[in-house]
Amino acid sequence: MGFLDSYPADLAEWERDARLVKRGFVHPWRSHVGAGNGESFFDALVRDHLWPDSVVFDVGCGHGAYTCALAGGCARAIGVDRDPEVLELARELATERGVGNVEFRPLTFGSGAEGALAEVPERSVDVFVCRRGPVLGRWLDLARRLARPGAVAIGIHPTGPAGAVPPWNSQLPASLRLGRVFGYDEVRSWVTGALPDGDQRVRLEGCWWLDVPERFDDPAQLYARLAGAANAETSYADVKDDLTKLFDGYDGTLELRHTRLVWKVALHS
Repeated sequence: MGFLDSYPADLAEWERDARLVKRGFVHPWRSHVGAGNGESFFDALVRDHLWPDSVVFDVGCGHGAYTCALAGGCARAIGVDRDPEVLELARELATERGVGNVEFRPLTFGSGAEGALAEVPERSVDVFVCRRGPVLGRWLDLARRLARPGAVAIGIHPTGPAGAVPPWNSQLPASLRLGRVFGYDEVRSWVTGALPDGDQRVRLEGCWWLDVPERFDDPAQLYARLAGAANAETSYADVKDDLTKLFDGYDGTLELRHTRLVWKVALHS
């Protein structure tokens, strides 16, 4: 499948909306990934917890496309993000799409929540969503204050090549090699490390690992992917021959294996 066919819809928009590109939301490479890229499972889990009267709180909502999508299945959707420029765009998108039950508010996670969320009553939110947003420890206290009894928090973290480095990493030019790789225990601790000890009112109810292969069949596209991640100053012309030779040694296709961590926490405040 092509990159845009299999990536989440709001990320594919990065390639089509000049306003997003202007704000730095770009994916300057093409690759082939599995359908949904792990996001379809997360989305299904979120929607299983929505009903027409529910209130949804999207933590780290970005440009708000996913918040707008969720608004169709609930009474009220609230998106918060620390970037005022991206929130401005989120409001533009909501207006363009005719979504009237969504709102976007600036929030620096860990501080300033009282003023930014003055119109959000305590014990009023049913579902907290964190889609590639900040780790749970930065907003759990806020969630516990706003959570209605029986509320849940559901998140997904794109953890990169968790637990594994491709066998061809050492054959890459030094400036493009993958560096630190997160282990599974460390990634899981982004969630479990925030949970209070011995408090059954806040507990982990599910944790799922999703394996996502990403395949490259063009040395230039792999270069764009790795150079961006490493902030490499090496030009493609300088490494083209080395990358082409590497691809030839693997029958023209190289694969990066990523992991998505999907989790669900019960908030019985």
